[in-house]
Amino acid sequence: MNRPLIILGASGNALDIFDVVDAINAQSPNWQIVGLLDDARQSGSLFEGAAILGRLSDARKFEDAWFMCAIGSDRSFRQRPRIVSETGLSPTSFATLIHPLATVSPRAALGRGVCVNAGVSIAGNVVVGDGAWLGPGSIVGHDSVIGEHAILAPASVVSGQCQIGGNCYIGVAAAVRQKVRIGAGALIGMGAMVLRDVEPGAMVVGNPARLLERSIPASA
Repeated sequence: MNRPLIILGASGNALDIFDVVDAINAQSPNWQIVGLLDDARQSGSLFEGAAILGRLSDARKFEDAWFMCAIGSDRSFRQRPRIVSETGLSPTSFATLIHPLATVSPRAALGRGVCVNAGVSIAGNVVVGDGAWLGPGSIVGHDSVIGEHAILAPASVVSGQCQIGGNCYIGVAAAVRQKVRIGAGALIGMGAMVLRDVEPGAMVVGNPARLLERSIPASA
């Protein structure tokens, strides 16, 4: 029997989840998306053919469902931990989804609520924290750590032995040099080449990456 899955947030990321689930089910039926929860959409309305089941605060009403968080852009990524926490859901309620066209080393460890999109490559001894999002074509080199709720946008590259802090956003086609540490809540701009450590909450852009803004509040 397919396991029921509810998506938090009706967004572009939700469309990626639809695609990952479709690809998984094409190989072996496993998941059924029963709907979404979203505070900005009317309950009973549809999003790409799937029903809006209610608000995020309604999550605990669905005791038998699994969940996946689709909320998180370059504007809202710092809100991900709070959003997940306020649902009141246990970490064990979150599914981990891996697209069949992703490559994940058997020596990598993935937490709960992780979404691995098509074309992702995760090398050996990588640790991916709960709730992390790996966009299509992103790469994580050996012995790196991706913190909880971090987002790797499409085609971003994290080289080996890097530390990506919790709740970070690595922009589209950005690259992080080996052994670099990115502090919690930092934003790496699109196409940035990160050659040195980035402090928590900072925003860096460019090639080579330079500081654009420092100590952005978590509530921003």
